Amino acid sequence: MAEVVPQAVSPDVSAHDDVTEVIEVPPRGTLTITDHALKRIAGQVALGVPGVAPTYPKVEWQRLGRRARVSLEIALVWPSSAADVAREVQTTVGSELVRQAAQDLDAVTVTVRDVVRPPRAVAAPRVR
Repeated sequence: MAEVVPQAVSPDVSAHDDVTEVIEVPPRGTLTITDHALKRIAGQVALGVPGVAPTYPKVEWQRLGRRARVSLEIALVWPSSAADVAREVQTTVGSELVRQAAQDLDAVTVTVRDVVRPPRAVAAPRVR
């Protein structure tokens, strides 16, 4: 039978140490998201908040490098709470712009410009 002889191990490294090799990765390209795209993202996210009327929002965008300020004008669907809907728009738009576009936001300002009636339900045709 063959005899197994343990190999010599360096005194600095034990048999149970994990040895990690550091590999340098060359830098990759950059991603540029236009102001128009960021406005669209903010507008679509705001429309997804319950209580925001589909006739708005208007989005104003100011950016300096990776820092940005967003101003939104929204319309509410009656009888939504202006404070609750505006706060929800502010937090949702802010978090989605950070998540989707990696923007550092200084401020997200929401202004309620109008209150509209909810859309009427279409009555079913009567059978004669």
